[in-house]
Amino acid sequence: MNRQKSLICATILVAVLGIAYWIWSNWGLITVDADGKPLAEVIRSIEKQGHIVLKTNMDPAKPVKMHIHKVPLTEALATLADVTDSRWRLGYFFGPDAATLKTAYESIAGGKRPEGWKNFDVPIFGGPRETGSRGEPMDPRRDLWNVLEPAEKTLQAFMQAAATGVSASFTCPEQFNPAVAKTPSSGEIRKLAPQIAKAAGAKWEEVFLLMGRPPSAETADTRRGDDGDDFGFGGGGPRGRGGSGTPGGRGPDFKLMRERQLAEIAKLPASEQPAAKAEMDAREKFFASLRDLTDEERRAKLAEYASNPANQDKMADRQMNGNERKTPEQRLAKYQSYVARKQAVLSSRQQ
Repeated sequence: MNRQKSLICATILVAVLGIAYWIWSNWGLITVDADGKPLAEVIRSIEKQGHIVLKTNMDPAKPVKMHIHKVPLTEALATLADVTDSRWRLGYFFGPDAATLKTAYESIAGGKRPEGWKNFDVPIFGGPRETGSRGEPMDPRRDLWNVLEPAEKTLQAFMQAAATGVSASFTCPEQFNPAVAKTPSSGEIRKLAPQIAKAAGAKWEEVFLLMGRPPSAETADTRRGDDGDDFGFGGGGPRGRGGSGTPGGRGPDFKLMRERQLAEIAKLPASEQPAAKAEMDAREKFFASLRDLTDEERRAKLAEYASNPANQDKMADRQMNGNERKTPEQRLAKYQSYVARKQAVLSSRQQ
């Protein structure tokens, strides 16, 4: 009898362990089968499966066609961004209370810039790109922040330092800048963001944003911040994104951008850092050489740069990664749009 009970208990234990392993191995993986489903429905599915908050400024009824099966969250977001011609990224919101935070990111999701808010976001152009073991974009929540205590120990000073060190943007009310009682140790930004909030007596929210491009200049005025981007959420994912490095100002801060690139290079294996640094220096030298040229000379120099086989390979790789996630119809539409733009440019030069 005791032997029979032991066998039953062992069988139950194996079954429980099997279920537990299945849940663990599939936790956070995303499956979407959509043939024209509304964007809002796809977003709700990704939120539920990925255990995240995902907001967008696009029409919730926009039809979506995408098919993914048990892929990491970042791969799902990259695919959704490609098939909807949008951009995704990670944002951290800080404020005095939860209601204030909700008002801000709901405003952005509605296509409007929240009044009286400040965004910290430093872009990185042409820097090192990290991918997971399956080639998917790295999860920006796990990006490592090497914390260096700023001269002024305030929330906004730490937000600026974080934006220079990791692949995320940081947003808070302009007038909300409490002191930070304790500087956290270096680590993943997903763990440090709540520590900074707690040390500042602030509330915080981690939000993924899927931002569509403004359809016209008139609409862009309502969707973009003072710095010319769509309030810091205009980039193409965690690497190589657009945006501004000058919160509340206009145009990129090249000093901060350089610091941002150096921070990324420092995360590479030691053996890869010299080559990455040399590539960054060569790129900076090239673009510095364009500053004093005429428009005609600049165009010729850029054409020469683009025709370099090494540069062509890099651009082709980036384009291929995005095109793989698009449907055939979307790839055709993108090519037709490209041809139309080229024809328009050639026509303008001939006039």
